[in-house]
Amino acid sequence: MATMKAAVLKSPGNLAVEDIPMPDLLPDEVLCRVRACGICGSDLRYLAGENPWAKHTLGYEKPNPPDMILGHEVSGVVDLDGRQMRAGMLAFVTCGRCGECLAGRSQLCRDTMHLGHGAGWEGRQYDPGGMAEFMPVWRRNLHELPETVSFDEATFLDGLGVAVHAVNRAGIDPGCRVVLLGAGPIGLSLMQVALADGAGAALVTDVYDSALECARELGAEMAVSGAEVAPDDLAGIVRDWSAGERVGAIFDTTGDRQLQQVALGMLAPGGTLMLMAGAADGLALTTAAMAGERVVTTSSNNLPEDFARGLALLADGRVRVGPMITHTFDLADAARAFDVAARKHETGAIKVIIRP
Repeated sequence: MATMKAAVLKSPGNLAVEDIPMPDLLPDEVLCRVRACGICGSDLRYLAGENPWAKHTLGYEKPNPPDMILGHEVSGVVDLDGRQMRAGMLAFVTCGRCGECLAGRSQLCRDTMHLGHGAGWEGRQYDPGGMAEFMPVWRRNLHELPETVSFDEATFLDGLGVAVHAVNRAGIDPGCRVVLLGAGPIGLSLMQVALADGAGAALVTDVYDSALECARELGAEMAVSGAEVAPDDLAGIVRDWSAGERVGAIFDTTGDRQLQQVALGMLAPGGTLMLMAGAADGLALTTAAMAGERVVTTSSNNLPEDFARGLALLADGRVRVGPMITHTFDLADAARAFDVAARKHETGAIKVIIRP
């Protein structure tokens, strides 16, 4: 029996690199030789025993399946119609039959098969994901990579699709100012997509220096240290920075209640507060905070066209991801890679990539 190496989540806190059977392929699947897989914040939450996909898409907590291979930020090589293709890949397919899919909201489909998220793989011994030497992927989800996009850079395509979708939902008025609370890979992707969509300037906050330095390098006009500035003082800084210009969108990736509360007071009438990590418990939506048609909402997943646009932005250089890549590891060192990603305040990690 042919085998491959994979990082398998056995139980909370227990990630084991082991030899497992090569995946069986269904008729619409092809085999990808994985070249790079990013560690996402959701991967860290799976390792801790949470199920972020169920929480943010289904709206409830759900146990993780046993023997789950993590990793949904994947690039690799596939043999497609007799030629080797460098590919990035949309990591999920939806049912196409439910009300959400038929209404064009497939990102909300509850019957989704999702690589690396343990969703929809009932009946397979190992739930497939990208932290393995090989991975099944749907032929229709393959996107050929231009030579200008490396395998490491292509691991950002999943997050870029999420960012494109959220920015589309928020709506960016030409020239408006945007605020990003949190400068991880999603926050920095959101910033660049918003600027590409016409935002005039961006202010970014985070609590550690390497993220703030990266934000400046990628186009933030102002980077504010949350380790030095209390949330209640942030509103005054944003007011001075915007100098009367409209703060049309604020994206929160932190899930912090104090920051979300302060953000409501910074938002212009008609603006959108996009809660990427969900609304914090206790967030007060007062009459004053919601006046003037302010919108408070969330964003879930992305549409296939969002993924394609993310690739286009990456390919033409309007979004840059290279400065975010801080660490790379071999698959055999997956546990160490997760430790470095989890201790980012000590290690300076922004994006950690595993190369099987």
